[in-house]
Amino acid sequence: MKRIVIIVGLLIVAVIIDLSARELPQVKELMVVGSGEMVTGNVGRARQDAILNALKEAVRISLLEFIPAPMLEENTVTLNMEIFSRVTQYVQTFKILSETGRDDGHEVLLQAQVDLHKLKDSLSALGLLGEKVVQEEIVRIRMVLAEVSRYPWYREFEDFLREGLEFVRGVQLRSVMTGEFTMDIELAGDIQSFLDALTTKEFEEFFLEIHQTLEDQVMVRFMPKEASGS
Repeated sequence: MKRIVIIVGLLIVAVIIDLSARELPQVKELMVVGSGEMVTGNVGRARQDAILNALKEAVRISLLEFIPAPMLEENTVTLNMEIFSRVTQYVQTFKILSETGRDDGHEVLLQAQVDLHKLKDSLSALGLLGEKVVQEEIVRIRMVLAEVSRYPWYREFEDFLREGLEFVRGVQLRSVMTGEFTMDIELAGDIQSFLDALTTKEFEEFFLEIHQTLEDQVMVRFMPKEASGS
């Protein structure tokens, strides 16, 4: 009987260890957009900068798996020196899905796989995982942007999400089709406050028609201002 109990105990320990090992996936796969400015007509440099900035964005989003956005901002200098300056060490592979050259720069959309274990080890070595952080209540929604007839509209909207709304904790692009973008958004707050902020935001060339299709899904249509008669 004692032998059976010991064997069962060992099996339970083995299962716990196995489950613990599966808690963190090896990689995080995501789609990101990056842009590079044109300097003295150097197209190649603008393209390289666009790719590098997209990879930095992939790593930045992946860091949110371990530390909240406010902590990310508080440690900007350290992270720039120790993480973002060697961003290619954390990206296992990437694939350029599309790219666009403009007079003032270059933009790329790429799919990247970020090594989460390397990121976690680096954060631990920097002492950024040692302290317990009060976890915010995060709300996740899926947002579909439809009828986006001009790509700069999407960039303006995305910049507003990332920089204009303090309760947005994460923005991740999920898929891209002609005139349509799908993204996942993490909020530290309620969805209604987020929708109210979108509704009252004024953009120069377009306005938004917002429809909450499900509790955690939102459809946003981009309408040119001239079509509204304004």
